[in-house]
Amino acid sequence: MQLLALRNEFTTYSRRADAKIGLLKEVIERVQKGEDVDVKGLLGTGNSENEKEWEQVIKEVEEGDRLWQANVRRRQKKAKRNESENPEDRRASEKTSPFKEPEAKEQIPRSENLSPSTANPRPRGFY
Repeated sequence: MQLLALRNEFTTYSRRADAKIGLLKEVIERVQKGEDVDVKGLLGTGNSENEKEWEQVIKEVEEGDRLWQANVRRRQKKAKRNESENPEDRRASEKTSPFKEPEAKEQIPRSENLSPSTANPRPRGFY
C-alpha cells in the first residue's frame, strides 16, 4: 500500500514538475524569438493559487535535488572508505577472486611468434 502511494505521489510530482518546466521552456523560447509575451500572465504572477503551485513545485524540485546530491556524496564517501580501509585485505581478495584468470607460470610460445618451420602445422579441413 505504501509503495503504491509513494509511486502515485512521485508520478504526480513528476507530472507537475514536467508541466511547469515545459511552460517555462515555452516562455523562454518565445522571448528569445522576440515575440511579445505576457510572462506574468503565463506564469501566473499575481494569482495567489498559481504562485503557491510554483512555490510548491520549486520546493519539491529543490528537495529532490538535495536528496540526490546527498546520495551522491554518501556513495562517494562509501567508495573512499572502501578504498582506504584495509588495502591489504582488498589486495588479498583481488588475488583470490574467482573472476580473475590465474596467472600463467611459464610463457607458452604462440605459433605466430615462431618461424614457419617450427610452428605446429594445422590440419587441413573445412572450417
